[in-house]
Order: sequence, then structure tokens, then C-alpha cells
Amino acid sequence: MPIAYTVLAVTGVVLVVTELLLRRWRGIGIDARETAVSAAVGSIWFATKAIGGATGLVAVYTWVYEVWAPWHLDIGNPLTWVAYYLVGDFAYYWVHRAEHEMPWLWASHVVHHSAKDFGFTTAIRMPPTEIFYKPLTGLWAPLLGFPPAIYAAMAAWGLISGQLQHTQLIGQLGVLDRWLATPSNHRVHHGSNRQYLDKNYGGQTMIWDRAFGTYQPETEPAIYGATEELLNTGVSGTILGGYPRLLRERVLRNQTA
Repeated sequence: MPIAYTVLAVTGVVLVVTELLLRRWRGIGIDARETAVSAAVGSIWFATKAIGGATGLVAVYTWVYEVWAPWHLDIGNPLTWVAYYLVGDFAYYWVHRAEHEMPWLWASHVVHHSAKDFGFTTAIRMPPTEIFYKPLTGLWAPLLGFPPAIYAAMAAWGLISGQLQHTQLIGQLGVLDRWLATPSNHRVHHGSNRQYLDKNYGGQTMIWDRAFGTYQPETEPAIYGATEELLNTGVSGTILGGYPRLLRERVLRNQTA
């Protein structure tokens, strides 16, 4: 497990540096402060995720799979991998949508959307607070009988493909944009433009967005950043996300009640 996290960390750093160099070469502006904050927050998130995984999450998922799964799917069957991909994307869609629609989840997820500079560092600007709920949202896999050996490989694919979605270097891709979570579709998701809000939740495909009415093609340049700025935009304030604002609003409501 530690080797897997090391490989992912090295891959992520190489991709970030490469994209920054290409952006500089192509004359695409880089906000140095935003990039630094994203890198710092991302490092803390990755360390939290690695510690959580190494200290028992895989063991818990394995126990659930062995004790509670009504059947065990064959890891050697390609259909098992295809099913994991599609069911996982379906689950991701609804968890991601909940993170946008439920205030206490949005207070965590807003960390990711608070970046005003959109690039590979945005991909790693993730909230360490998600460790309190994200493990629960992954229980569908062992409960449906997907072998634990699949999880690490698919999680690695999800992290790398997710990072590749966060770029301004790749334009629109025609028919691929209609069905896959391409950079164009994800730029829309990160846009605070009125028509872009709460669109394109899919992690790998646009199937569920098209099915449930949340698909929006890229029709104008995205304005990046959340609609409400964090109370503190430094590293510590970014990690806390929207929780300080939620708590302040609750205190004010109690005072006026």
C-alpha cells in the first residue's frame, strides 16, 4: 500500500509540473498564490487519505466484502471491471451531486471549487474533511460483491483521470464531450457562470448527467471559483472550507431567534 501511494504521489507531481511548464510556454496565466495554496492543501489531503487507507480502510472494506456481500464477483471476468466502472460512476454522480446540494457536504467540497486558477493543482485541492464521510460512500463496492483487489487499481485510475480533467490545455473534443468527463465538461463544472452552476457531476462519464438533466456543454469561457469566497483564503482557511461561514450563520440565527 505505501508503494502505491508513493507511485501516485510521484505521478501527480510530474503531471503538475509538466502542466505548469506547458501553460507558461503557451502563455496561459498562472496565479502563483492560488497554485501554492492548492499544492499545500492537496499535500495535506493526500497525507490524510494515505494514512486513512493504511490504517484500516482497506481492512474494513475487505471485512464487509467477506461477511456481508451476498455474492462474490469474479475478478477475472472483464464484465466485473466494466460493472465496477459504471456502478462506481453512478455512485460518484449522486455523492458528488449531494456535495453540491447539501450545505454540510458543500462546506467540505467547496474547498475544491474555491480555486480561481484552473489546472492540475486544482485537482489536488481536495478537502481533508471528506475523510469523515467519503469512506461510507464507498461501501457499495464490497456490499455488491466487488473484490477488494479491484479497488486500488480503479481508485488510482480515478485519481489520475480526474487530474487530467482539470486543464485548460485541451479544448473541446467533439462527440467525446457528449459522453465522457472531458476537460471541457469539467471546466463547465468548475465555472461559476450562472448556466454552469451545478452541472456535469460525472466523474468518468456524462451518462448520468444526461439522464438526470444536469449536463451542460461548454459554450463560453468559465469563470473559476466558488460563488461565495471563503472567509479565509489561506491554507488553513481553505482546509476549513465553508464550515466557519455555516457556524457563523447558525450563531447569528440563534441570536436572532
